[in-house]
Amino acid sequence: MQRLIKDLSELNNKVIAIVGVGKSGSALAKLLSLFGAKLILNDKKPKEEIEEHIKSISQSVYKIYCGDHPPEAFEEAQIVVVSPGIPLSTPSIVSAIYKGIPVIGEIEMSWEILKIIKPEIKIIGITGSNGKSTTSTLVYEFLKKDDKRVALAGNIGFPFAEVVYEIYNNGAQIDYLVLELSSFQLEGIKNFKVHSASILNITADHMDRYSGIKEYIEAKSKIFQNQDGDDYLVLNMDDKNTLSAIEGLRNVYLKRGKLPHIFYFSRKQKVYGAFLDENFVKFNPREEIQQEIIKEMENTVLPIDSFKIKGVHNIENIMAASLLAFSVGCKGETIKKVVKEFPGLPHRMEFIRNLNGVVYINDSKGTNVDAVAKSLESFSNNVILIAGGRDKDGDFTELRDLVKSKVKALILIGEASQKIANALGDLVSHYFEKDLKSAVFRAKELAKEGDIVLLSPGCASFDMFKNFEHRGEVFREIVNSL
Repeated sequence: MQRLIKDLSELNNKVIAIVGVGKSGSALAKLLSLFGAKLILNDKKPKEEIEEHIKSISQSVYKIYCGDHPPEAFEEAQIVVVSPGIPLSTPSIVSAIYKGIPVIGEIEMSWEILKIIKPEIKIIGITGSNGKSTTSTLVYEFLKKDDKRVALAGNIGFPFAEVVYEIYNNGAQIDYLVLELSSFQLEGIKNFKVHSASILNITADHMDRYSGIKEYIEAKSKIFQNQDGDDYLVLNMDDKNTLSAIEGLRNVYLKRGKLPHIFYFSRKQKVYGAFLDENFVKFNPREEIQQEIIKEMENTVLPIDSFKIKGVHNIENIMAASLLAFSVGCKGETIKKVVKEFPGLPHRMEFIRNLNGVVYINDSKGTNVDAVAKSLESFSNNVILIAGGRDKDGDFTELRDLVKSKVKALILIGEASQKIANALGDLVSHYFEKDLKSAVFRAKELAKEGDIVLLSPGCASFDMFKNFEHRGEVFREIVNSL
């Protein structure tokens, strides 16, 4: 596909509409303003709510449309850039596509500019329904510890556009860029290409946005659509939906004539890549890759007992992150050191406290059914599970076997509480609570020494909280006040 921008001078006076002036949209507006673009800003929020975002770029703002996404907002646009929170199925955006106006995402536009100003930067892209932030952070920590000049951006930390701004405007020295990428961000790519990519897993999520799992898989698969024979792709051999994404590699081969080097990771079988052998993660390289990478992989063994972060899902995250790090020349000894020290991220199987022999775990980031399953797999039994929130069209019956074997009581909150009760309530005692505080108090009342109180909601947080971080912080505060 032809590049949208071949030279930065093409941006001067180009009319670009940015749809969604939040974190990524405002960062992109700031970047485009450096090159003289005429910006049309569009957001569903009232104008006063976005004014703070546009103060520094007011001279570049051509027009502003707020309160909705009207078709007239895009009539003069030569390019439309859509923020990830806004579906491409929005009628006015569909209309712009129909008229032949290029419609892309912030990731694509940032990449187009980066490839002009510093094409040698190697990009490592990570997507998946669960584990993206932990895996992305691990890769970043591996490379940083290995004395590589690396930045972390995308769906975590800074928007991609902000990193490109720092490189161009402030001379930031970066050789590697780790990007956490959501399916929403991947929807808007055209030419975007990563050196090393991973799909960690694909489980039914955001079904309120997609027509079904097939469309969701297709969005995730876009991460490798522009890779070629010099690139690397890391896939989860144990995840059936991830394996079905491999069908998209046919298109890659037809377009490029070559496929990327493919590594797999598995907890269940020996594969080319990373696999679990009793209590050790071992690596099995393909012969056609660089000898330096083969040597590092063959000489590296990671004892599970040495990992500071716990849980079966984190074994998978470490496998994937290690393979991605190896693909860009990271040393095995560096990986060994980091996994012994890395404490994990907040709200992801986060230990809060041990109170009278009862352990409290904050897994507020467990926002879908598969995430809850992976968390429950990490415990033997005696779990008091706090779940519920805003349903994302999850199938909670998939948890029946785990709940039957691991959970002693189910405490339900939020909009999805009745749906969860209908799916699981016949297996264990269950309780409906009005809010998180009463849920924690109920858990304390039920818990005995040796029990685990686990907040792993399986749902979005927006019915009761600003986001999953807010939910996790409230849980932490309540538990620490007991």
